[in-house]
Amino acid sequence: MVGIGLDAKETLNGTAIEVRQLHRWFRGNHVLRGLDLKIREGTATAIVGSSGAGKSVLLKHMIGLTKPDSGSIFVFGEELTGKTGMALEAIQRRFAMVFQGSALLNSLTVGQNVGLGLTEERRLSRKQVDDIVREKLALVGLEGKESQLPGELSGGMKKRVGIARALAMDPDIILFDEPTTGLDPVMAERIDTLMADLKNKLRKTTVIVTHDMDSAFKTSDHIAMIYEGKIIEQGSPEEFWRSTNPTIEQFISRFKRHGTEEGL
Repeated sequence: MVGIGLDAKETLNGTAIEVRQLHRWFRGNHVLRGLDLKIREGTATAIVGSSGAGKSVLLKHMIGLTKPDSGSIFVFGEELTGKTGMALEAIQRRFAMVFQGSALLNSLTVGQNVGLGLTEERRLSRKQVDDIVREKLALVGLEGKESQLPGELSGGMKKRVGIARALAMDPDIILFDEPTTGLDPVMAERIDTLMADLKNKLRKTTVIVTHDMDSAFKTSDHIAMIYEGKIIEQGSPEEFWRSTNPTIEQFISRFKRHGTEEGL
C-alpha cells in the first residue's frame, strides 16, 4: 500500500480512510461540523442520514472532488487534504465511484462503458481490456451484454454496469452514492444482494451513502449516521438496530415496523 510511513503489512486490516474534524460551509450553511470518521480496510461502511444531512458532500471530500474549509482526510495513512495535480490523482486512482444515476455514456456500448477508464489509461492492449470487461460483467451477472447500448437496459442493469465499470479499475476503495435510489423494491433487493456478494468475494473497502436502511443493514459491516453535520453514532448493524439514541430510533422506526431483526 502507498502511504507515509506505512507498508502493506501495517495497513492490512487497518484504517483505509480517516476523516478528522471536517468542516464545510456552503453559502453560509454549515454542512459538515467537525465530522470524524474511521473506515476500516476491507469492510463495508454505510453512511446514513436524512436528505441534506451531508452524506454526498462527505463522499466527495473522501475522493478529493471537494476541498474542506478545515479538517483533514487520510487515505491509507496519506493525507489527501491539500493535494493537487499528480499527487492528488495518485490517491484518486485508488478509488472508484458508482454514481447515483449510473453515469453511463449513451453513445458507447456496455463493454465500452465498462472499459472506458482502462482504455483512457492506455496501459493495456485491446485484448486485455476486453478480457477484463468480460470478467467484470460476469461478476455482476451481465455476461454477453457487451454490445448492448445503455438505452436498451433497465435501471437495475444500468446500476450493475456502473458497478462493473468501477470494478474494472481494480480500486482499493469503492464508493456507492445512493445505489438503490430510483429502483423498484425487487430491483433494489437485487442490487443489495449483488453488493453483499461482491463484498464477500472481493473484500474491497466499500463506502455506501444511502438513506435506505434496508440496504444499509443488508450490505454493510458498519453503519455511521450523520446528523447536524457530525457522526452521532456508529457501530455494527446489530448495534445500530438496538440503539437507544432517540434520533437513531426515529430514523429507523419505519424500517423496524416493516422489518425484522432476522439476518442482522
